[in-house]
Amino acid sequence: MPTTERLIVDLPSDLVATLREAVQRGDFSSESEALSAILRVWQSDGELGDDLGQLREMVAEGLAEADAGEFIDADEVHAELRAQIKAVADRRK
Repeated sequence: MPTTERLIVDLPSDLVATLREAVQRGDFSSESEALSAILRVWQSDGELGDDLGQLREMVAEGLAEADAGEFIDADEVHAELRAQIKAVADRRK
């Protein structure tokens, strides 16, 4: 089991409130667990950057299709976006 170290940090009040709300909702068992999870995502070889890159590519593709007069039903688009957002969230668990 990895060793732990105590770290005291100063955070803006709004971030502390968000962190505590996440713990109260049950997203994390403690503030420490939440911060550890956030740092692991940040540390994970650009995983977040890859997701943002994919999103940017999809938006650019959609704009090009719209400029060409190619449109898709909004409900279909919303369903696809929800599925992709869920897939990203599931990968981060």
